[in-house]
Amino acid sequence: MAVAGRRDGQRSDTDGAAPRAPPNRDATLRASQARIAESDGLTGRAVRFQTDAEGFLLPARRHAAPDLTVAFLGGSTTVCEYVADSLRFHALTVDAIEARTGLRTNALNAARSGNHSLHSLTLFTAKVLPQRPDVVVLMHNVNDLTTLLRVGSYWNDNPSRGLLTHAPCATAGCHLRLGMTKLSHTVLPGISTRLWSLQRRGSPRSEFDTPAGPVDATFAEQQFRSSLVTFVETARAWGVAPLLMTQANRIAPVPDPALSYPHDELGVPYTRFQALYDRFNEVVREVAEAHGVPLVDLAALVPPDREHLYDFVHLTDAGSRVVAEGLTAALLAGPVAAIPGDRQDASAAAERSTP
Repeated sequence: MAVAGRRDGQRSDTDGAAPRAPPNRDATLRASQARIAESDGLTGRAVRFQTDAEGFLLPARRHAAPDLTVAFLGGSTTVCEYVADSLRFHALTVDAIEARTGLRTNALNAARSGNHSLHSLTLFTAKVLPQRPDVVVLMHNVNDLTTLLRVGSYWNDNPSRGLLTHAPCATAGCHLRLGMTKLSHTVLPGISTRLWSLQRRGSPRSEFDTPAGPVDATFAEQQFRSSLVTFVETARAWGVAPLLMTQANRIAPVPDPALSYPHDELGVPYTRFQALYDRFNEVVREVAEAHGVPLVDLAALVPPDREHLYDFVHLTDAGSRVVAEGLTAALLAGPVAAIPGDRQDASAAAERSTP
């Protein structure tokens, strides 16, 4: 029995970024011309964006009684909004595991564009844990780095990067948009994509509306490390096997002339940002090694070119395939291999007996 969301209210959105993921979403995404112009290889093709009744990104949540459930958390690089839906790495990974092991395997992709690692920790405890996953895959870097450089801490009042929103609406227009969005989620799920687009249109490109503060790279690194360790230990405390991934990228020591550096407003020159970004990936490696966590080193695995990444960090279809291959190998060698043999044997027997 497959588990899927409704397909009513399908709409098209060309805002240039994936909408948030309320339940039963069915939208068609197309990158805006502005987004295409800033990329190197992104096109305006239509891409399906669906969520199920709990707001998990489809496809790949297919079994009502799975043998194995793998959760995925991260930002837009885990959402893969402009990757063809069947080629998003969460779907390819569980397809491959199921094909190779016979285990009925589900994916729970709870990633959200703009999220940093403490957002993912919150989603993990509040939304993912009740689904009783066996494994959780976490990929973060650039959203943590820009947040910590720009506002200095995970605990901030930025509307999109803070952990709590104390006063989401200060104007009548905001209250109207919020009310209409909540109503549309219940009555007409597809229309909320358009409301989200209208809310974004005309806003500054930056998510940060305050000047950049002084850069404390050491403190930023300490916060990122603490966040990753907290995630790893929280997952283990609840019996879930964590797996960490570095972030694939085209943030090379020598800037790629096809890409424009988007963080001049940070007050951090490209060479400094590139070094800090590399350091954050190294922190992921260090936490994985120190805590005995399986690691998929995407920064080393995914070729840093336009075929695999259409901008500094976002995957193409080909890049998503490479991620899925590396992730499948790591899961089969580690967390999946640790699944009790009787569960695997039962799944294989059920597969053989299915007409």
